[in-house]
Amino acid sequence: MKLVSYAGQQLVTTDDVADALVELAAAIASDGDSQALHIPIVVGGEKDCADLIVGVGNDLLVGPQSSNGDDPDFSVEAEQLRQHRLYPRRGGDDGGEASDADSAFFDYGLDHEF
Repeated sequence: MKLVSYAGQQLVTTDDVADALVELAAAIASDGDSQALHIPIVVGGEKDCADLIVGVGNDLLVGPQSSNGDDPDFSVEAEQLRQHRLYPRRGGDDGGEASDADSAFFDYGLDHEF
C-alpha cells in the first residue's frame, strides 16, 4: 500500500494505483495541463474512491504505507489510469527506441555539456 499526500489530505491506495497516478500526473503536468482523475482508495479498511485534480500546480507526494491483511485488487483501476491518452508509453519489450510520448515526457531540455 502507498500513502498519497494531496492538498493537505492523505489517501491510501495500492502500489499499482499510486505508481500509475504519479506517472500520469507528471505527464499531464508536462503537457501543461490539469485534469480531474478518479482513483480507488482505502478508508478504514473499506474500498472507496477519491477525485483528484492533477497536473500543473497540483503536487502529489507518494510514500510507503504499512497495511494489515490483504491489499484490495485495484488492478483494473490502475490499468484505466495507464490507458489515459497522456500516460507515457514505453518502447517495446525488445529494447527498441522510445516512443514520441517517451521523448516528450523525458525531454527536460537539460544541457549536459559542462
